[in-house]
Amino acid sequence: MPDPGEIKPIRVERELHTCPACGYQLGFHISFLNAALGTSSTPLKSTRDVNRIILICPECGARYDAGWKASFHE
Repeated sequence: MPDPGEIKPIRVERELHTCPACGYQLGFHISFLNAALGTSSTPLKSTRDVNRIILICPECGARYDAGWKASFHE
């Protein structure tokens, strides 16, 4: 697997299933990046439970941030 490199911002308009870097057309894997540990330009009030959802291309490993967040509660 190639080095994932930086996480690039991406805009989702109607549908996103094609990787802009390599053209892979069968969707993305996802990863959760803890907002308290990651680099975020938007400060969050409670970062303990908030995670950024990162899209990862299974073909080339490129990573994208669509601005989506997820919160997990026990």
